[in-house]
Amino acid sequence: MMQLFQSAQRFSERFPLSGAQAFIREISAEIIAGDVITAQGVRPDCVEILTVHAAKGREWDLVAVAGLQEGMWPNLRQRSSLLGAERLVERERHGNLARTELDVIAAGALLEDERRLLHVATTRARHSLFVTCVSYEDDQPSQFFEEITDAILNKSSEELDQYSLPRPITTPALVADLRSALSGEQAQEAASIIKALSDAGIHSADPQSWTGVAQLSTTEPIVDPTKAVPISPSSAENFTECGMKWFLEKSGGTDGDSIAQVLGSAIHAFAALMVQEEGITESILVEKLKNSWNLIDPQEGWVSKGSQDKAIAMISRFMKYHIKHERDVVGVELKFDVTVGKARIIGTVDRLEVDSAGSLFVIDFKTSKDPITYEKVKENLQLKSYQIAVTEGGFKAHHASTTSSGAALVYLGHDIQKISSREQEPIDIGAARTQIEGIAQSMGAAQFVAATNKRCKECPVKSSCPIKVEGRTVIE
Repeated sequence: MMQLFQSAQRFSERFPLSGAQAFIREISAEIIAGDVITAQGVRPDCVEILTVHAAKGREWDLVAVAGLQEGMWPNLRQRSSLLGAERLVERERHGNLARTELDVIAAGALLEDERRLLHVATTRARHSLFVTCVSYEDDQPSQFFEEITDAILNKSSEELDQYSLPRPITTPALVADLRSALSGEQAQEAASIIKALSDAGIHSADPQSWTGVAQLSTTEPIVDPTKAVPISPSSAENFTECGMKWFLEKSGGTDGDSIAQVLGSAIHAFAALMVQEEGITESILVEKLKNSWNLIDPQEGWVSKGSQDKAIAMISRFMKYHIKHERDVVGVELKFDVTVGKARIIGTVDRLEVDSAGSLFVIDFKTSKDPITYEKVKENLQLKSYQIAVTEGGFKAHHASTTSSGAALVYLGHDIQKISSREQEPIDIGAARTQIEGIAQSMGAAQFVAATNKRCKECPVKSSCPIKVEGRTVIE
């Protein structure tokens, strides 16, 4: 094939105006094949590193299949298309099954595909086959490795010869080995060598540079015990979920505002504008949203367009709530600052309303689409904080009443047109005050406890969390 292309190139150079038919006549008329002037590279014997697919149809005397680790081979992660069109095929084959059942079926099909790939890889060897894997902490041999050893050698992986990897010949690796030896029988010898390395100017051998060895910089509470602890309604809820996460995020351990957060702020601003200015209609709000969309999401394409459509739907749901609500509006984006014992509650309510009896009702708009349960809203600390602020006179500048008729979370981001809300009835103010004071005291303490919860997977500070593998210190 390469010779054909080279002949075509030489022909076009000799006869620039000739076409393909003339070239074919030239080749057909040849009695002796034309000489190939282009030098051909000859690849010497060498080690070839290639994928299983690239190895199909070829053989070698020796083949090494490396990295047979669980989670890597077989890799059962769904390799679906962006829109998931292949799921329609599974649905057609297996009927109206639940999503979890379809996932199990898809995983089974992937497992068989991965097993066939392994068969291709292991049958490329004429004489010798090496299959390797690593067994260390989170790395475990693949189930395929067990199948191979059982089928070929009639042994389990535990009965095979196991080899420890040699230590790299580097200074950090040497220091690491010596530090490990400090807790063993050769602790004295290891300590002596570490001291010699440190005296020689090796920084990594200086115990003062070791993470986790230095003493705590301070054991004092982060807030003066004689002063009230500032607490926001939303932080009270976050703190009870995980004190460590709250402290690290408060100290700067968060990413910049995401598009969802910026969009949430924009929706709140538009909701406030509806009350603050006269003559504002839904179409005006939508037009303002479209005009400022590049500030919310600078990206282009159908994903950004989909986000914009969802934002427009949020405005539509807000307008439905605004038109149908029964209570009068006192104000929007109202700030408050009240002190309850050792807790100084500071925040802003999205919307404050008053009912026919003169009692105040707080509304908090949420742009998320999944409402909390009716049971959880009864104990929601954010809404409890708002009700405490009402009874403590936090809104006297706007309304004289200090009686709370409740509070509610109104969800604008769900997929149905009906307004979804979760209302909290008037609470036991005394019990709520005691609860908030206790949380505030814990917020001002010197230690913060990490707690496992359902949102750990998406936690932005898990690299510093002591109950997660990636957050543990080097001396554990």
